[in-house]
Amino acid sequence: MKFLEPYIQLIESGLGDLDLPAKPATLYEPQRYTLSGKAKRIRPVLVLIGCGLTGNDPRKAIPAALAVELLHNFTLIHDDIMDDADSRRGRPSVHVKWDLATAILSGDSMFVQAYRQLHRLDPSADFRKIHHLFTEGINQVCEGQALDMEFETRSDVTADEYLGMIAGKTGALISASLQMGAAVGGAGEEQLNQLSLAGESLGLAFQIQDDLLDVIANPEKFGKKQGGDICEGKKTILMLTTLERCKADERQRIMAAIAGKPLSDELVEWITLLYHQYGAIESAREMMGSYYAKAEKAVKTFDDSTYKEDLTKLIHFLKNREY
Repeated sequence: MKFLEPYIQLIESGLGDLDLPAKPATLYEPQRYTLSGKAKRIRPVLVLIGCGLTGNDPRKAIPAALAVELLHNFTLIHDDIMDDADSRRGRPSVHVKWDLATAILSGDSMFVQAYRQLHRLDPSADFRKIHHLFTEGINQVCEGQALDMEFETRSDVTADEYLGMIAGKTGALISASLQMGAAVGGAGEEQLNQLSLAGESLGLAFQIQDDLLDVIANPEKFGKKQGGDICEGKKTILMLTTLERCKADERQRIMAAIAGKPLSDELVEWITLLYHQYGAIESAREMMGSYYAKAEKAVKTFDDSTYKEDLTKLIHFLKNREY
């Protein structure tokens, strides 16, 4: 995505200029370690593009973009703890490289660093509005994460509930990123509403696409075992759609298998066949396409600019990704 490189360079430069103290090392070294990992920086890029869409210089929104990236990385540190994940971006997780207490505290401090960045915004920016967008975005992410955890032990989760969960866990920060950048640029309520719709739609489309790629993607390109979500008993949109449509005895067998996860290769293959048989894969494709279309429609409401073109390109790239 060469067209994003100018934005990414601004983000990397800003991260490089962060004034993280040397001591206490156990607090700040894990933060530097986390930020130095390979990352796409999509969320902070969206902040800069959001500002550009309003006709303002994206550099004005760099503090807001850094706040979003710091917040995102804080969530990753804590997600790895909750998921007991040994690695992140090809490297040991913070709680593995150091220890659990260090990971929790350094993550908490990273959360504080994110808010500190907001105080570096130009005085002309509507700090109250930007602060509100950021805080509400964080709260929705937490609500989405909580629902995701609750769904693990529930047998009656619906597809609509799942969409609501990923709207918070995945879509909220993407939506907040676009709106925060636009707010720095002085956007009005209608522009913010359109970017809220674009961001949430992008988040929904992206997660549904991940659910789909888990089943149909080339494992070498996707970077994980085919059917990995099924093996782990995850209630993805494909799983929930199939559970709604399949026969009672099939549903009973699936739920029994999920209760005893991880699932065997034989069960993974059988459930994958059910995804095809009950049209769950095609439904997911249609749903994904619908949300990407909503995002594109919202972006079209803005005046023509390089930033509008870049956001449209990004949506097109994400829509056609294979991993």
